[in-house]
Parts: sequence; structure tokens; C-alpha cells
Amino acid sequence: MAKVKRMNQIKTILSCYLRTNNFKQTARILGVSKNTIKTYVNKCKRVEPDLNELLNRSDKELAELFYDNHKSSLDLKRLEDFNVRFPYWVKELRRVGVTRQLLWREYRIAYPEGYGYSQFCEHFKRIAGRRDLTMSLKHAPGEVMQVDFAGKKLSYIDRQTGEVIDCEVLVAVFPHSQKTFAIALPSQKINDFVHGLNQSLYFFGGLPQIILSDNLRSYVTRADRYEPKFTDLCNQLASHYEVQLKATRVRKPKDKASVENMVTTVYKRVYAPIRNEIFYSIEDLNSRIQEQLAIHNNESFQKKDGNRSEIYSNFERPLMRDLPHDLFEVKKIIKAKVRVDYHVEIGEDRHFYSVPYQYCGKQARVIYTQQTVEVYIDNQRVVIHSRLKDKNKYRRVTCKEHMPKNHQEWLKAKGRKPSYFISIAEQVGPSTHWVINKILRSGIHPAQTFSSCEGVLQLRNKYSNERLENACHRCQLNDYASYTKIKNILKRNLDQVAQQSDLFNSIDHENIRGPQAYS
Repeated sequence: MAKVKRMNQIKTILSCYLRTNNFKQTARILGVSKNTIKTYVNKCKRVEPDLNELLNRSDKELAELFYDNHKSSLDLKRLEDFNVRFPYWVKELRRVGVTRQLLWREYRIAYPEGYGYSQFCEHFKRIAGRRDLTMSLKHAPGEVMQVDFAGKKLSYIDRQTGEVIDCEVLVAVFPHSQKTFAIALPSQKINDFVHGLNQSLYFFGGLPQIILSDNLRSYVTRADRYEPKFTDLCNQLASHYEVQLKATRVRKPKDKASVENMVTTVYKRVYAPIRNEIFYSIEDLNSRIQEQLAIHNNESFQKKDGNRSEIYSNFERPLMRDLPHDLFEVKKIIKAKVRVDYHVEIGEDRHFYSVPYQYCGKQARVIYTQQTVEVYIDNQRVVIHSRLKDKNKYRRVTCKEHMPKNHQEWLKAKGRKPSYFISIAEQVGPSTHWVINKILRSGIHPAQTFSSCEGVLQLRNKYSNERLENACHRCQLNDYASYTKIKNILKRNLDQVAQQSDLFNSIDHENIRGPQAYS
């Protein structure tokens, strides 16, 4: 008898045997072997001689009498030992690298007569299944938005430093439709978390009744099964949108099973397709994430009609309230003195933002959000900047209009080329053009001579274009040019003195014989 019969099959054998009172005839009617009929009838008689009494009992009662009384002592001993060891195995499986096969090997060493590996796994699965039952839940449309941070991060490369910047990924989902949103954020800090919630609500285009998350430090200040306490900022967000905040029970991820499962799906539908792509800003990364989410939300379900976007639009969105005109914004206010380099500092990021240089030394009030930085001096807003998104400290946002004139000129000079100096020299005159070209060619690399060219052209501001041209003309006659030479000529007013005749060269005259007369 290779396979144990079910209790309803055993009852059928007994009732048929009671009618026929013959093993062979019963076997022919039921289509089973005579030995099988004989085995079950004899076993039942050992349990209860009156077979009619057995037939009147329930399947459960009959199973307890039949199976439990006929288990071998070895089977009972194995099962008892297995049940004793089971809590230890469950605990050990949580440790890194521990598998069922490893536990089974240790089990067989300690108890050589124990179950084989297949039976070990079967009993393990049976007991674990009883302890970790899952209840199927129906989610009301538009009621809850579940959010969670993915365990794995995405990244982009900073163009200026080449550094790889890791990003947290916030995932939000409506369980009824399974419509999904994800966004890369600089961190899990409360400002970034609130920004992620804002963008999630903006993406879905409506307000749920409840926002559900686990006990993040940015979300919950004190975890409690019945009355968790939420951060002030999250309470402000809830008040702004008129939604209820809820937190899961501690270490109960199934309280938000939809988003837990969706994180795994996001790994497959978003992370995997873009795994070989390189991004140079968090904006580019988020743009690519949205492209993949659009594919995911519009892809048809495998086992039912429609897709996530259709179900959300048809059944959830109509039941939800509209977003208010303004999204909730985290505003922070600090006082800062305008530095001598006409910048104010946001200490939280260690980033610097410029203000007009006339305000150097004055006290400013800086109001900043996730997106903008506003600087007020004497209750008047003097500038507004877009806030830097990267994590690197000591970055600057500088407007050229805020710089003094000499700083602007210096900044221009940093990016100049030879053509810039040549074009200005041409406006002064041909000799100045010749001098600038001469100086530019005197260096191994033209950039080495830019300071000299700048110095020569600055002399026209102190003297004049005409005098500079005259000084350059004197240099051209001597086939020599330098900033120092021209400066000395102008300083000594030599450009205004007529050139003397060269005493060392003969002059042309009809009475003077040349070298040809002596050949």
C-alpha cells in the first residue's frame, strides 16, 4: 500500500465491504486491489470492531483514531523531536548564510534516524505555514496610499568631481489599482521625505484618505501600535492636505504588503532596465525613472483585464479629493551675515548663494525650501535662487550681476582667447596690433602672455589710444615689444618726443660713395 487513502475513501471502502461482506467483491466494485481492501478493513477493526460505529464518526475523529494509533513509535519520536527543534531553526534561518540544507545536515548529525531532506522540508513548510498565515485583503479604491523606501539605491555621477552620488528611492502605490510612483531623493531626511510625498500626490493627482508608512525616523517620532506620534512636519503636511497619517506595527511589513511587493517589482521594471545607463544629475535620473514607470503602469495585467493606470483612472481617482492649489512646502528661516565675498551661507547644506555686493556686511534673513532660496535684507527681497540639489558641500551659486565691476572683468579675463586681445588692439591702431601679436608669439603658449596683453591694453585707460599707439610705434621701429617697455615710454613721455636719427648708419647722398666703388 504505497499511498495512504483519504478518510472519505476509507469510509467508502468500509461501507461497500459492509454491504458485500467480501474482500474480492468489494475490490471489484471499487476498482482497487483485494489486499488494499483487506488492509484497511483489518486496520479499522483493530481500532473499532464495530465498523458501523466508525462510519458514524466524523472524518476528523476517524483520522485521529486511525492515523495517530497506527503511527510507528519511530515516526512519533521523529515528529516530537522535529517539533522541539523547530523554533531554534526558525531563529537560525534569520542569520546570514544559514540555509535549510545546512540546518538539515546538522540535524542528521545530531539525530541520524531523523527525516531525509525532502521530508525535513515538507514538515518545515507545514509547520511554518501554520505559523505565518496570510489573509487576503480587499482594498477600498482611493483610500490608502502606501509608501516605503526601497532597500537598494540608485546613483548618478557628479560632472564636476566625478563622484558617484547614491540616492534613496521612495516608492508609493495605491493597493486597489497597484498604480505606482517612484522618485530618487538625496536622503531619507525629513525634508526629502516630505518632498517625495508631495511629488507622489502630485503624480497621482488626488488625495487619499490615509497615508501609510512604516516607522521611519522622518515619519514617526514614537512608534506605538495604537497611537504612534508623527513628526511635526508630517503633521503639518497632513493638516495641509487634510489626510490621516498611519504607521504600520513595528516589524510587521505585511501591514503594507502592497508597497513591499511593489518595491520588488520596481527593481525589475525600473532598476533593471536602466542598470547600464549613466546619469549626471538627480533630475536626469528621475526623468528616466518616470519613463519606466509609464511603461509599468500602462502594461496590461497578465491574469485580468486592463492595466494599473486604467483601473486607477476609472475606479480610484473619481473617489478622491482634488489637490489644493499649492503643494505643501517645507520652509526654513535662518539669519545670515552677507560675507565679504557677497554670499550668504545655508549651514544645513554648506552651500553659498550670492547677493548684490553692495549688501556686504549686512544682516540677511534667508527663507529656503526644497526648491528655492530667498534672501531678504531690511524686509525686502533682494534675490531668489534655485536651491542646489547635490550633497557636495561648499558649492556656490553666483550671479555675475552681483559682482563688482573689477571682479566681472577678472572673470572675463579667465575665459579670454588671443582673438579677444587682437580685436581690441585693432581698434587702437596698427602698431598696437603689431605689439599684441608680438607679445602673443613670445610665449610657449599664448595663455602665458595674456597678463602682458591685458597690461598693455589697460594703459589706454590711463593715457589714451593715441599715446598708446605712438608708444607701440616706437617699439615697432625697434622690433621689440613688452608691457614694461611700453609702460616706461608712456611714463617718460617718450612717445611725444620725435625720433632721433640713427648715428650709426650712413645716410643716402650723391657725394658719398658706397661699397660698390671699392669692388
